[in-house]
Amino acid sequence: MEAAQIYYFFLDNSTDRIIFSFVGILLSIYALYVEIRKEADPTFKAVCDLGNNVSCSKVLTSEYGRGFGIVEALVGKENFMNVRNCNLGILFYAAQIILSFFPGYIPIFVLYWSALISVLGCVYLAYILVFVLKDLCILCMATYVINACILILNYAAYNKMTV
Repeated sequence: MEAAQIYYFFLDNSTDRIIFSFVGILLSIYALYVEIRKEADPTFKAVCDLGNNVSCSKVLTSEYGRGFGIVEALVGKENFMNVRNCNLGILFYAAQIILSFFPGYIPIFVLYWSALISVLGCVYLAYILVFVLKDLCILCMATYVINACILILNYAAYNKMTV
């Protein structure tokens, strides 16, 4: 790889970011669908519900499925700030796509730091998933991988801008 290139997985750094973000939006929309359906019909079984301890609908409808399980404790369950995590995901991925079209230091700075924060959120939620809920959420884990890939891409672009 030449020094002038930025790290990428498939096509190029920006295109890969857009692809991963688009997949992230699709996963987040499916998560939103699962949450809404499960809340409306407790007998609903999502494709990602494979057993008692492998259930995305159980995880997504838990207290940690909104506001990371933190916002409710601060402002209450019904507060407008206590949004579904998947809604935050949709906004995050949409911002990643939109900012990918803008060159320059500031968009790359925002892309990198927002991706870093999202991965820190994933680490927190993965801990909750394994040690608190004692469950496995395939959908959640897929978004964690997507976020890690986006962080790697954004780090490469950010590092190139700052070097």
